[in-house]
Amino acid sequence: LQIGRSTESPIDFVVTDTVPGSQSNSDTQSVQSTISRFACRIICERSPPFTARIYAAGFDSSKNIFLGEKAAKWKTSDGQMDGLTTNGVLVMHPRNGFTEDSKPGVWREISVCGNVFSLRETRSAQHRGKKV
Repeated sequence: LQIGRSTESPIDFVVTDTVPGSQSNSDTQSVQSTISRFACRIICERSPPFTARIYAAGFDSSKNIFLGEKAAKWKTSDGQMDGLTTNGVLVMHPRNGFTEDSKPGVWREISVCGNVFSLRETRSAQHRGKKV
């Protein structure tokens, strides 16, 4: 599943920001979005062990990874390219799991290769956080 704010054909689920107090779509047009056009891809296995993986960035119609010019990019120790979307793909796993007693957990950022990092200094910083 491809998720992002773009309405182009590779996107399966379009997500948009909500602005507190806005009464209509026209109220939100002047606000810059915090959601990347091609934010992330989620891949789920339909047979055991039913794993789900999340990868930051989008994939164009040729199935190539697409990152914006301002996105942080680097080469890994094994020679692969990795990177973060301009606005970041953030995930949080609640403490105590998904129960009535759940408490917010620590926010993390997901890279193009599916690696998990601590948050950057700012959402659009060029340097990644620490690998978790």
